[in-house]
Amino acid sequence: MGETTLIHLSRLIGLQRKLDVTAQNVANVDTNGFRARELSFREYLKPGHGVDESGKQERPLSLPDPRFVFTHGAQGPVQATGNPLDLAIDGDAYFVVMTEQGERYTRNGAFVTDARGRLVTEDGHPVLGRDGALQPSDKNDPISIGPDGVVGTKQRVLGRLRLVRFERPQFLQPVGASLLRSEEKPAPASTSKIVSGAIEKSNVQSAREMMRLTEITRAYEMVGSLLKNSQDADDINKLANVPD
Repeated sequence: MGETTLIHLSRLIGLQRKLDVTAQNVANVDTNGFRARELSFREYLKPGHGVDESGKQERPLSLPDPRFVFTHGAQGPVQATGNPLDLAIDGDAYFVVMTEQGERYTRNGAFVTDARGRLVTEDGHPVLGRDGALQPSDKNDPISIGPDGVVGTKQRVLGRLRLVRFERPQFLQPVGASLLRSEEKPAPASTSKIVSGAIEKSNVQSAREMMRLTEITRAYEMVGSLLKNSQDADDINKLANVPD
């Protein structure tokens, strides 16, 4: 494979991944608590394995390497719902929920109570308090949540929501639409407050992402055409070098 073909192929792979990430942003423009994602590239140097016409070692070939998807941490717009179990966070913190794979983090505060009276996500993951699982409530005793995260009913306190923050939230990795995981150990978020009866919407800027989607699609088509031309040229060169 010639260098030009390799460059075009590498660029095409990067554009495909960028297209996937941008399309995911567009698809989640209405997902509560969703944080827009972006693809990060780094340089990959492909070592030279031969010598040029002057007999010198070939220089490494610089190629784009679509290495990492990072998360935009800007808060999305907060929309009032009037539902006391809908919670938004005023600050940079995250809710903590328990899944089969362990603790996960989210800004999606669209919570409900399950058949056991536990506060859970819409997918059934229990919301965690500072001391672990929150105590279940009586079905006939409505839950209320204060700005300090204290969860209770008229009869008793069920616990206090655990809110955490990260030094590098851009490195949180998505798990589905609204859950996140982290290799970094979270710290308690002592300054963030809870807004009950409201929900944080997606921070995706729809018009911007749609424009990027169009730009990436056009670039993909152009590079795809260049790649085909390069492959055709490589095939012609191979035929030209076939001995009679």
